[in-house]
Amino acid sequence: MTDPVIVVGAGPTGLMLACELGLAGAPVVVLDRRDAPDPHAPGQAVNAGVVALLEQRGLADALRASGLPLPGAHFSLLWLRPEEITADRPEVGTGLLVAQPRLTEVLEQRARELGVDVRRGHEVTELRQSPGHVTLKLRTSAGDSTLRGSYVVAADGAGSTVRRLAGIDFPGSGWTVSGIVGDVTVDFSELAVHHLGAHYLPAGGVYSGAPAGPGVLRVITTVFGATPPAPSGPVAAEELQGEVEHLTGQPLPAREVLWARRFTSHSGNAERYRSGRVFLAGDAAHSFYPLGGLRLSTCLQDAVNLGWKLAADLAGWAPPGLLDTYHAERHPEGERARLALDAQLALMHPAARTAGARSLVADLARFEDVNRYLVELVTGVDPRYRVGTDGASGSVVPDPALGGRVPGAAPLLHGGGGLLLLGAADGDGERGEGGAHARTAAAWADRVGVAPALAADATRSVLLRPDGHVAWAEGSGSLETALKNWFGTPR
Repeated sequence: MTDPVIVVGAGPTGLMLACELGLAGAPVVVLDRRDAPDPHAPGQAVNAGVVALLEQRGLADALRASGLPLPGAHFSLLWLRPEEITADRPEVGTGLLVAQPRLTEVLEQRARELGVDVRRGHEVTELRQSPGHVTLKLRTSAGDSTLRGSYVVAADGAGSTVRRLAGIDFPGSGWTVSGIVGDVTVDFSELAVHHLGAHYLPAGGVYSGAPAGPGVLRVITTVFGATPPAPSGPVAAEELQGEVEHLTGQPLPAREVLWARRFTSHSGNAERYRSGRVFLAGDAAHSFYPLGGLRLSTCLQDAVNLGWKLAADLAGWAPPGLLDTYHAERHPEGERARLALDAQLALMHPAARTAGARSLVADLARFEDVNRYLVELVTGVDPRYRVGTDGASGSVVPDPALGGRVPGAAPLLHGGGGLLLLGAADGDGERGEGGAHARTAAAWADRVGVAPALAADATRSVLLRPDGHVAWAEGSGSLETALKNWFGTPR
């Protein structure tokens, strides 16, 4: 019997990864030290990149039913114009205003439907690696126990215990910001303009306020340059009110503070995302200020990238080196996202005297190409991996299609397998399943499906990995080689 993949952390990253593994039929156990999901997770929105991933697995509608459209996008709270690029990138306007606990709920429900074993109240205290497995020592209310897995994935947050036990360094940039998050009861008609939405304020920080239920406002404050207070201890109502008034210049007409807590956010990216049979994903791999949703989309992209690769290994068909492509592909994306958030912080931090730089970036964003670049960056829709003409990872992208995603393909990826989309002339001029490319892919029928191209006039066939990224495009090398590089030897 195959040892399960053990995912440590039942937040969005861990549960998304568990869903990917469960969809592929891989055994998986999710552990979380909390006895119940965190009802006060601060996130109140998901960007278009998150929605795109959920679309691929048929989960987006469940989230839309609980949220509101959020088509806007900003860079350092300098507002961009996503509507100008939706003609060819319609997905950039699909963000949602929805609480993170709802996302967690949707993912956990799906994971359990797929047979995932979710165990709460289990804290990891020790980790031992062997050539063929990993053993964890766990602390529970019933006492200590051990659990053996084929692999362990750390999805246990920025302060990851698993990362520390695996001996993986987490170098940072030196940025540290702190603030308060909480829910207050209000009469929405009494709120001032600065009490709703997200705002960069000259007082030296960021304030955001969003509805969190009938008569409830979720408040998040960040004061730059302040000495971070001790995270423990209660937050007095006067402290929250004082910080809001300091930032906005107006008192918050809150009737009651339902709950509030302090937070501190550090910027860092793990030295490596793999150590033997231990992998890092989400905030355990990279951490940065949670502005605009890029942090969450980067986390879930880790999960979707890693899930199918681990499942392939457990199923016995993973080609050599497949698991190593996780670090090769995701570490640069984690660093790119971290630097993007560091840049946004620098444009807001009073110590950096950045008024001139903010003005310059705002001017540059008026150019169409700059606006497009920034919109695609902050909405999380543009991860593109380095795939060569032979389908191998780590090469310079020689073809614009390689490593990217195909618009409109999401409904065809709900099953979690690879997919060959057939162009108008399939290799030898014959379209459809009788063409040369379809005949080549038939040997991998247990791993790769075949479907007509999405556009009737599409001339090129393309091969999609289970995570939706293009592994091969007609004219960029051998389809058979790409199939072997990504889907192993046919049975």
